Amino acid sequence: MRPDRTGHLQVMAEGVTLTLREHDQERLNKLAEVRKDKAVWEHQRKYEQSKREYLGEDVLKDTGSAVVWWLAKNDDHVEKTVADLGLLAQLTSAANDTDVPPRLRDLIPQPQSERPDLKAMDAPPASFEREPTAADHFEAFLAGMGFTDGDVRRGMLAKQIAEIIKTQDRNETAEELLRRFDPPASYAPDDDATDDTAPGL
Repeated sequence: MRPDRTGHLQVMAEGVTLTLREHDQERLNKLAEVRKDKAVWEHQRKYEQSKREYLGEDVLKDTGSAVVWWLAKNDDHVEKTVADLGLLAQLTSAANDTDVPPRLRDLIPQPQSERPDLKAMDAPPASFEREPTAADHFEAFLAGMGFTDGDVRRGMLAKQIAEIIKTQDRNETAEELLRRFDPPASYAPDDDATDDTAPGL
């Protein structure tokens, strides 16, 4: 009970109901949905940032860290881990925009068509091609994993690695990976207009 302004009455209210106009209620409902969407988006963004930091600063910091992480995931497949050392070295190099260390280059698997023959082994150093880029190492990693052209996992992995590289201020390399392995749909040539002589993307 509360006294009124005159002090002569003691009054109270029960069962108070607030009724909003329809457009006011709609506006409040939209605001509530926006707040929920924002909370979900912020949670996803923090999760993605945390995942990139974990991969870039811990898992893919160097080849040794990647090997330890791979062993922890596959502790009963030591032989497979040893066989995948070259792939892990390539993935680590691509994530850090660096060349594969010379001591690990012999472990990198090469497609049969790219393996040097005896003539190539006897050729002078001047005949060798340019140094492979981070994108070249990533291409070899994808091929070693069996992710051939047209496999959607190529684009997914390229996006994840590109995000990691961007956190290390390697934007040019990140863009190169995206152009090469995950080009925008508008860049993809039409089936009817495909030139047989043009190199594949």
